[in-house]
Amino acid sequence: MEAPTPANATPQRPRKGGRKPGPLAEKQRHVVSVRLTDAEHERLTTEAERYRLSQGEVLRSVWLHQDTATKLPTPPTPEQARQLAQLAGMAANLNQLTKLAHLSQDQRTGATTVLGQMHHLLKRLTPDAL
Repeated sequence: MEAPTPANATPQRPRKGGRKPGPLAEKQRHVVSVRLTDAEHERLTTEAERYRLSQGEVLRSVWLHQDTATKLPTPPTPEQARQLAQLAGMAANLNQLTKLAHLSQDQRTGATTVLGQMHHLLKRLTPDAL
């Protein structure tokens, strides 16, 4: 049971919280329903997952004559992802060697080896860039 409120008490206004609304022109307020065959739905789902977009974003980009493949780079293959992880590990090693070099310890051989490996891996990841 609620406690009685005094007669002179003013009602509490609810607090407004959250993100401020953006311009009304940019708000997506309309919903369009589209019927797809099983094959079309599978293709749309695959495309959305491939580019990490929602299905609506994929449809919107096509409708606006923006080819999804040119808008975003293709996701890395598992081999490229493995090489990028290897490259990140080498970069960490190079940072450690640099830190030791600043402490006046001779690490030229290690640094040269790591730099050579990084250059070789970068050439494999982007053959036309280097």
